[in-house]
Amino acid sequence: MSSGGGLVAGLLAAVLAAGCGAGEDLGDMPVDGPTDTPVSEVEQAVSGLSWPVLRQGNSGRDLVTAQYLLRHNGRTLSVNGSFDSATYSAALAFQQSKGLLADGIIGPATWEALIVPVSQNNSNNAVRAVQDQLRNRYSYTAVTVDGVFGASTNTAVRDFQTKKCLSPVDGIVGLNTWNALVAQTTRCGTSSSATAQSLLNSHNASTITLWDQTFGRFDGADPLNNIKDAAAGRASKTSCYGNAPCTTVFLTSNLLNGMNSLITSRNYRYFVTAISGADHSVGSLHFQGRAFDVDEVNGVRISGDSATARGFMDACRALGAIEVLGPNNDPGHFDHIHCGW
Repeated sequence: MSSGGGLVAGLLAAVLAAGCGAGEDLGDMPVDGPTDTPVSEVEQAVSGLSWPVLRQGNSGRDLVTAQYLLRHNGRTLSVNGSFDSATYSAALAFQQSKGLLADGIIGPATWEALIVPVSQNNSNNAVRAVQDQLRNRYSYTAVTVDGVFGASTNTAVRDFQTKKCLSPVDGIVGLNTWNALVAQTTRCGTSSSATAQSLLNSHNASTITLWDQTFGRFDGADPLNNIKDAAAGRASKTSCYGNAPCTTVFLTSNLLNGMNSLITSRNYRYFVTAISGADHSVGSLHFQGRAFDVDEVNGVRISGDSATARGFMDACRALGAIEVLGPNNDPGHFDHIHCGW
């Protein structure tokens, strides 16, 4: 359950209204710095859920979230995405006030003490934390980081809950929705992970080829790393150049099933050049984890209209693809095929 009523004991109701600073749009940032603190060295979460462990030297999107939540809980610090001395002092003081292990490390128990349920009509720094995740990690660009839980935030939260297979889809950011936002978990992961693993097996057997680069870049957003992330239940990276949003996205089960069925039921061999990575048009299905590109099918390079290209495009449509572009219907796809679900 992701509603406020499903929160474990120890989650506190919002006690302070927002008023501390505007919503800083820092863009998506990787988590940098020391990340090897074993969870065993920090207090475990009551819920048993997995949370990121943040300490001095880290930076990134989750630091922004933690800083907003510390502000919400009455601490004074800047929201800058960097675990600086002020953040350490604020975390330490918060832990002491809640009777937690006071080590200045934001681990599972501290996360679950920091988070509070928020929903439509709330207005506070916890809402800013939610909005920042939605906008800057998950590309809900209609959301403004203003601390006001209005209609656009409610719509985005419900869509996010749907995509992560959370229940109920109620627009309330409770324990499980917070966890999905911050720890990038999904309740859809089991079947999707298995399908992604099947694609990795096909790659290892040379039935398909998942490119290990992003058109000359080694940015972790290449097809091979995208599928490895999906197989591990993680969000896959987008690239950080051109129109790419520099974020992460979960590959949808429809996409993974379609890619796998092209192998298992249609007997195609193909070369994947892009999934969620590379540069595409603004709003592309690639950036939503819903599309992939190929430039070779059954050993034949795509170069202009051909029976091979048309057959592959027809197979994508038959497997439910809603956006199929190739040499015969789009001049921008003269040398590759795009299938999106």
